Amino acid sequence: MRADHLEKINSWFLEEIAAVKAEGASVEDFEDPAVADLTLRKIFEEHFDEIRTDADLADETFVVVSDQASPLDLRRVALQAREQGNLGIGHYLELIAAYRERQPL
Repeated sequence: MRADHLEKINSWFLEEIAAVKAEGASVEDFEDPAVADLTLRKIFEEHFDEIRTDADLADETFVVVSDQASPLDLRRVALQAREQGNLGIGHYLELIAAYRERQPL
C-alpha cells in the first residue's frame, strides 16, 4: 500500500476513534475486534466519494475492508503501518485479522 494512502486511512480511523470517544466511548471499546472491523468499514463508507476519485486508493482500501481480505493481507498492511512510523491502525488491523480468522467460512 502506498505510504500516503496508509497515512490517510490511519488518519480517518483515528478521527473516528476520537469522535466516538467524544460521545462517551473508551479506547478499550476499540479493542473489541468486531468494533474495530465495523469502524474500519464505516470510515470507508463516510469517505467513499474521496476514495473513488483515486483509483489506486480505491483498490488499496478494498483490500483492507473487503470480506475477501485474508488475515494475511491485513497483517501485511499492519506490518507496513508499524514500519511506517507505528501508525495506530496497525494494531487494529491485527485485531481485525484475528477476528476474521475466527469467523466461519
